[in-house]
Amino acid sequence: MTLLVVVTGPPASGKTSLARALARELHLPWLGKDALKEVLYDVIGSGDELEPKLEEAARRLLPAIADAQLRAGVSAIVESNFDRDSDLAPLERLWQDGKTKVVQIHCTADEKLLLDRFAERAASGRRHPGHGDSPADVEEVRRDLERGRWDALDLPGELIEVDLGGDVDVSALAAEIRERP
Repeated sequence: MTLLVVVTGPPASGKTSLARALARELHLPWLGKDALKEVLYDVIGSGDELEPKLEEAARRLLPAIADAQLRAGVSAIVESNFDRDSDLAPLERLWQDGKTKVVQIHCTADEKLLLDRFAERAASGRRHPGHGDSPADVEEVRRDLERGRWDALDLPGELIEVDLGGDVDVSALAAEIRERP
């Protein structure tokens, strides 16, 4: 049986850092939507006109690559700020064979902390410029948080809520994932 770990949550919640640390701890490949988008930005470019197409391409690539991994018998970690309203259907084929155990890690933090992190990250210049994040986008992120856009997904299997407002014991979390039926 293969394992699919789905790491989700709002922007700036720490999900990418957690997913990468879990991948190292569990010795699993990590597939992140933003990493895919950044390759697309580097090859195709970025900007308001291209963003919807690049977002959709990355949204489709992530489950396609994960599906290839799982069909080859290789467990995987997929990570994104999956939208609870639009991103579930593309993921469903990943566990329909009945041979894949799904564990969802939903990353959360206090809303003020998330918004502060988002604004700081957008202003820092550390993020790939293709994302086009701006501190002015904080109000849009706030509205999406309030409407539950990045709430936990309705997935089969286990759900583990992780508050990334503080320290997380990645080894203990990996052990919990391994122990899940």
